[in-house]
Amino acid sequence: MKKFMTKMYVKAMLASKDVKAFIKNEQGDTNIIAIILILAIVIALAIVFRSQLSALFNRIWSGLFGQVDANF
Repeated sequence: MKKFMTKMYVKAMLASKDVKAFIKNEQGDTNIIAIILILAIVIALAIVFRSQLSALFNRIWSGLFGQVDANF
């Protein structure tokens, strides 16, 4: 029983070490920040050019439905 408990303790300590290393790993943080910055820029551009984007979308939408109506 003592041998089993010793093995379990060692495995728990190794697992705890791995969890701490995983938490300290900051490799993905720069990717998240870059994605947030890109999204902020895209949203800002969409707000600035809102009327032009709306007009473009309406032309495309009416063009699609105009072609559908012409075919039926």
